[in-house]
Amino acid sequence: MAHNSYLTFGRREGQGDFPTHLISGIPSYLKTDVVPPITDRLKAHGAKAAVLGLPWEHTNTCRPGAAMGPRAVRCATDHYISHHGEFQVDLFDALKLVDCGDVQIIPGNAKRTFERAEECITHIIDAGAIPFVFGGDDSCPIPVTSAVSKTCKKGGIAYIHFDSHMDTAEDVGGEVLNHACPVSRTAQLPNCKRVSLLGINGALNPPQEREFVDKYGIQMFTIWDIEEQGVDAVLKKVIDHCWVDGVEKVILHTDLDCMDQAFVPGITTPECGGLTPREMIKFVRGFARKGIAAYVITECSPVYDPANNAARVAVRLSMDVMGTIANPEGKGRA
Repeated sequence: MAHNSYLTFGRREGQGDFPTHLISGIPSYLKTDVVPPITDRLKAHGAKAAVLGLPWEHTNTCRPGAAMGPRAVRCATDHYISHHGEFQVDLFDALKLVDCGDVQIIPGNAKRTFERAEECITHIIDAGAIPFVFGGDDSCPIPVTSAVSKTCKKGGIAYIHFDSHMDTAEDVGGEVLNHACPVSRTAQLPNCKRVSLLGINGALNPPQEREFVDKYGIQMFTIWDIEEQGVDAVLKKVIDHCWVDGVEKVILHTDLDCMDQAFVPGITTPECGGLTPREMIKFVRGFARKGIAAYVITECSPVYDPANNAARVAVRLSMDVMGTIANPEGKGRA
């Protein structure tokens, strides 16, 4: 028997290995190679995209379980292969995709945990790869936007935030790295040029957070704006807002609670009446086609989701962003 029949991760060889690939192997993202987030190691691999888990939920004030999100997402890739059928591109070939594992968190200490996360993300960016970060609670974008902003050489950043909630609190009980603060921490970065909020929905949006939106001139589209104007029109307005002179890098974030809880029950702050996964797919493909520097997906909590649906949606969103980056001219149709 050929030696390559014994591969336990990565691309399988031979058509006969296809069924086995879906049900066996170490659960890295798409069973890709595991490479530590060290610049030289990533460069040696030729990585253009790298998955990083951030299993942090110590600032969560709602339902728990988001720390298990990165593992759930990796397991949810089991029924996919590296070839993206709609974009007709192999992610291993085109992006030299790797899995960098998880940031080692320090329980109860957001500052030190985020410093570690920021270091990992910076290594990925310095290697010329796009980080795909899976949280974790909704504070997880904070080290991502901070790392990306510090790697800008000639301009600033723009930040696109999908969420049912504004997440523009100045602090929560004096804690400034809370899951209600990722937009405010990003907007206050010295080179943050533009911020867009999409999908805002429901009662859990305090007046102080709306005041922050107005104060900082943040572009915002509620779920009702999207319903009335349509995905295509809102997509264009956000692109016109964020991809402008002076913006060097754009960061994309999806809090899974921006979608209706009927579609993604395994989330920490569920809302009804949100976006559909199909609408989200259309949005993220459009933004990825323009070019993004990082993608963050948060609030996957598999403890509320026996079928792991939220993680499966996270996988589809991330794979579609990867497919779009790998083949920008693709139509996203088989």
